Order: sequence, then C-alpha cells, then structure tokens
Amino acid sequence: MSLRKFQPSPLLQPYVAEIWDYENLLAGDNLALSILPDTATYLCFLYADLLTTAHKGRTYTTRSGLAGFQSFRSDLGTPGNVSGVSARLTPWGLNVFRRGIAKECAERRVDCRDIFPRYAVEAIEDSLARQRDAGGRVRCVERFLLSAFNRDQEDLLIQAACKVLNQSRGNVPIARLAKSLGLTERTLERRFQNHIGATPKKYARVVRLRHAVFQRQSLPSWADAAYAAGYYDQSHLIRDFQELYGMSPDAVYPQMASSVTLRFSGLLNLYGVER
Repeated sequence: MSLRKFQPSPLLQPYVAEIWDYENLLAGDNLALSILPDTATYLCFLYADLLTTAHKGRTYTTRSGLAGFQSFRSDLGTPGNVSGVSARLTPWGLNVFRRGIAKECAERRVDCRDIFPRYAVEAIEDSLARQRDAGGRVRCVERFLLSAFNRDQEDLLIQAACKVLNQSRGNVPIARLAKSLGLTERTLERRFQNHIGATPKKYARVVRLRHAVFQRQSLPSWADAAYAAGYYDQSHLIRDFQELYGMSPDAVYPQMASSVTLRFSGLLNLYGVER
C-alpha cells in the first residue's frame, strides 16, 4: 500500500485542501479502513477495482465517487485493488465544481457518473490507468477540476462561517455567528445546508470531536482532550464518540496511537476493534 499527499495548484487551494494518490489502499494490514467524520468532501477517481463503503447502515459500491459531508464513520473495504486519486475538498469547495448538490450528497457516497458527464469520468479513469507515476495521476485530476471550476458559484458568507467554526474548534454559539455575518439564524442554517450539506450545529459538533481526537495524541487522557476541545465534561465527549464514531474513545485510541494513516484526515484501521 502506498498513500501520498500533494498540494493542489494555487488556483485550487482555497477549494481543495489536498490531493491523495494511493495504490492498493486496502492491501496488507489495511484490510479495512475507516474515515472518521469529516467536514470535507472527498472526490475520488479510481482506476482499478470497485470500492465498497459502509456508512450509517447503508452500503455503496462504486468506482469513482463523491463522499459528501459525513457525521458518522465510513468503513471502506473491497477484495480487490483500490487505486486512485482523491481530492479532499474544503467544506465549501464542492460548489465551485458542481453547485447545488452538497445537501443531496451529504451522508452518502454518490457515483461520479451521476454528477459529471459519464464520458468525462470514464476518460479520467482511463487516463489514470495509463499514468506511470503519482505526479502524472495528480496532474490528470487537477486538469479535470480546473475544467469544471467556476468561482462565481461560491458563497463567501458560508465560507466565512466555516472558517470561524474551524478556528473556534466548533465552540461558537450559532446565534452569535449568524449575527456577526448579518444573517438570521434560520437563514444561516438554510444556506449552510445548501452549500455544506449539514446544519452549522452539526458541522461544529464534528469539528469539536475531530479536534479532541487529534489533541489526544499529545495529552495524557481523554478528560484532558475533552477540556482542550471545549466539552463541558468527559461524558459529553463519550456521547459524541458513540453517536459519531459508533464506538468508545478507549476502543479507538490504540489504533490512533499506532496508525500511519491517521494524518490522512483521520484514516484509521479499525479492523477488529470492538464496536
């Protein structure tokens, strides 16, 4: 298994956090990988075998696909070779490539052929299969993204709201956030759902829990991580773990401590972990 990060070209950087290239992602010890709940959207182009994704009791099998905003763990698995390139979009990034689909793509995986022209998706899959190195594959995906790029489709107020929630680690009252942007709370919620795929409250909840998870690596206990992330107490952190990850903090931590893929936005091997 190989997994590498690339920075996108300058024009794409406000909308694409990073690009991953991977070959045989689920090989060896990584028979099953999980992506922890994330505010990002993942646009994935595969050129080998199909990928099976389990999320919230549903199972999706696709080649190239889009994973929207997710507030629950996604489990990846396949008996074959999962190789491809994924663009990890910023929370607001999807709109500049395909406006108006964030809400319907949230909490699920959608076939790219249902979002972009089928011929364009098949062309990029074929092109990826012909490339000899990761750099060539990443450039192929960047060319596709630039061909679909339209900055006029972004919502700058929602982008600003996301940045405030990220910087505060999910600890800004939504009513205060709406007022600071000159919006009513209801208007903020409606626009947020349309452009991000979730309510501001749910977005903040995912941000806070992810921060606690990554803080735990440098802190002695989950109680300390809960405090650092802005939780009222550890019991609230445990409740969010159960509801968003489907397991306890203590069940996840051993995998976090030894993971070589956690730095890839919370990609973890949870195979065999007690749910």
